[in-house]
Amino acid sequence: MGLAVHTGGRGNGDVRRRLHAEFAAERDWDQFHQPRNLLLALVGEVGELAELFQWKPDAELGPQAWPPKERAALQEELSDVLIYLVALAARCRVDLPRAVLSKMDTNRRRYPAHLSRGSARKYTDLPQGATSKDQAVGTADLASESTGKAST
Repeated sequence: MGLAVHTGGRGNGDVRRRLHAEFAAERDWDQFHQPRNLLLALVGEVGELAELFQWKPDAELGPQAWPPKERAALQEELSDVLIYLVALAARCRVDLPRAVLSKMDTNRRRYPAHLSRGSARKYTDLPQGATSKDQAVGTADLASESTGKAST
């Protein structure tokens, strides 16, 4: 299963952002949804997700073989993580789908398939590691997207 990322139009990300924004607005919760609070809520939800995996054996099938009650909990916690991540990105005015695509481009440059296939090494430890220009590209690209100015 691949990651579906929509840039522009009314993609799934737009629908999720709108649904969460409407949900929060109906309850007058926007006043509590500052970036710091959203981040802390996200961390809390990641902790709840981690609890589901804690002390479980590393079985070959993993979560796919969990009982229905545990699978339902997994679905809920993953949903909570995504909801807070999307809300945080929206509050910080980060175009998350575009940021993901930019990050993947940066990772492709940092981790060329012919050098990193089957390896868990960081890009700086690969035989012909990334150049310092490649290392700075991701941050510069994201900064230019948020300001609307191209990086030089």
